[in-house]
Amino acid sequence: MSPEKIQQMIHQALPGSQVRMSGADCNFAVEVTSEQFIGLPPLKRHRLVNDIFKAEFESGELHALSIKTHLPESN
Repeated sequence: MSPEKIQQMIHQALPGSQVRMSGADCNFAVEVTSEQFIGLPPLKRHRLVNDIFKAEFESGELHALSIKTHLPESN
């Protein structure tokens, strides 16, 4: 699975989100900032991102994904 595909899937599920990535092959780390995280505890934010890739984990297309979530900064 390519980093571009991962970013595209996150952007589709969480419109307006900002995504930073690192990693290669089928092991990636993502940092996602989204307004959709407002009001959610950290575990629910993590699950929201993780659930985007449920089918890819089950098929083995994606092996590991380290996730960090952030709330947007207030201006």
